[in-house]
Amino acid sequence: MYKDISQFIDVNRVLEEIIIKDDLRVLDFGCGVGAISIPCAKMLPKGTVFAVDKNADVLNVMLNRAKSENINNLIVLNSSFEDLEFQQEYFDLVIMSSVYHELEDAPLILKKINNWLKSTGILSVIEWKKERKEDFGPPAVVRVKEDLLLGTLIFSGFDLIHMEDLTPSIYHVILKKSDRISS
Repeated sequence: MYKDISQFIDVNRVLEEIIIKDDLRVLDFGCGVGAISIPCAKMLPKGTVFAVDKNADVLNVMLNRAKSENINNLIVLNSSFEDLEFQQEYFDLVIMSSVYHELEDAPLILKKINNWLKSTGILSVIEWKKERKEDFGPPAVVRVKEDLLLGTLIFSGFDLIHMEDLTPSIYHVILKKSDRISS
């Protein structure tokens, strides 16, 4: 059985904060078993959710769940982060839930995400706090401190909208594509 973020946070509350219309095009980057993708697709009857993960097994779990719940606005892609390509300004919203700490080349991926987001696009990052306060989640050694994550995101062409603790162990950062010129 795969653990997913919905065991630790209120996914619907998070989505209600970042989904502003029902026709968005969303990228769930590192979607796992669909803890975010499935409820997101349900909230977007006129939208599309692209669910991407490099693990085919978790994607199959999500596909079975989506089929059983008659979800038909979900596009599933089995790909590594580095190999993904989309056209510029394609997505309204990109979600990275418990994924940032796994990125081998975060600046490269963030630059790609910035290019894929529309000028009004939103980036939502959910991550585990560096200080490990529980016996679950990723090991402390791979977790990213909030200030370091935020600094990298701002340097990569995003502006902070809101940052909050979802639990004592998990934080959420909401950003918009910056108006600053980036190279």
